[in-house]
Amino acid sequence: MERKLASIQKITEILPIEGADKIVCVEILGWQCVALKTEFKVNDLCVFFEIDSVLPIASWNDHLRKEPDKKLRVRTIRLKGTLSQGLALPLSILPQGEYNVGDDVTELVKVEKYEPVVPAELSGKVKGTRPSWIPKTDEPRIQSFPETLSELITAGDVVGTMKMDGSSITCYLKDGIFGVTSRNMELVETDGNAYWKTVRENKIEEKMRKYFEGKNIAAQGELCGNSIQGNRMGEKMLVVYFYNLYDIGACRYLSDETLNNFTSACNLKRVPIVFVGKLPGDTTLNDLLEKANSLNYLNGTPAEGIVWRPTIETHSDALNGRLSVKTISSRFLLKYNE
Repeated sequence: MERKLASIQKITEILPIEGADKIVCVEILGWQCVALKTEFKVNDLCVFFEIDSVLPIASWNDHLRKEPDKKLRVRTIRLKGTLSQGLALPLSILPQGEYNVGDDVTELVKVEKYEPVVPAELSGKVKGTRPSWIPKTDEPRIQSFPETLSELITAGDVVGTMKMDGSSITCYLKDGIFGVTSRNMELVETDGNAYWKTVRENKIEEKMRKYFEGKNIAAQGELCGNSIQGNRMGEKMLVVYFYNLYDIGACRYLSDETLNNFTSACNLKRVPIVFVGKLPGDTTLNDLLEKANSLNYLNGTPAEGIVWRPTIETHSDALNGRLSVKTISSRFLLKYNE
């Protein structure tokens, strides 16, 4: 699902902030952010910008930019002790017209998605764009689709896996050909490329060929260690933590049990499981967010978060696709200025 960085949303709640005269906390979907006290009333429509939105240099956001000639990135911040995740602005920043809840106005307001700088050892020589028959892995945050919570509760057993802080990698077998991709590109095997170096050191091609003999399969994971994302996890060497198996021929993800069997049999790492079982019927979004906030990596730093999905692949009406969402730790976001 393509992420709506800027969309039309409704203000569902307005809460005071202790010690603040000019700002309040507004709730939108499952998010909360700080806005001017005089700007909105409950049920007003707004333009909501999600975290990682990069706003263009424009008159409608002049008052927000500290540096006049630098684009503004929306991050997680605290104001007067209140967590603010996202940005709400009035509809007046848009051209005149009729707008409805859920409308995607990302292109209209020329918002871009923040992309971190890719280290040289990860860029490598590009063979081409990522094959279209391998889906990208980028779960939406549960706050943007709060209705997915009830879907998780009624789905039966769910698994929560720790979100590892690295760079997306996919290893695939298709019609006898083995390949490696980053999030967006397919990579040629070259000396010094961290993706291929890790694949060769761990004999991932040989293990996949033996385990999935004759099948067209993609194994997706997170490459962690060295200078990747500053190696916040403190890994001593490059390592892949696998989190998905995708049947290319059948165009479907395989179960968590199948992933576990594969990684165990091949002596490969999978993402750590932090929860498995049925979610209680009274589970709230805050419960899941607090679970993410409670986690640390082995080196003691805050973990990035948790990915939640049923143990058996399930369709989500809310997402119009696979039921799989993430809760990102605010401790992590604040620590790393994200």
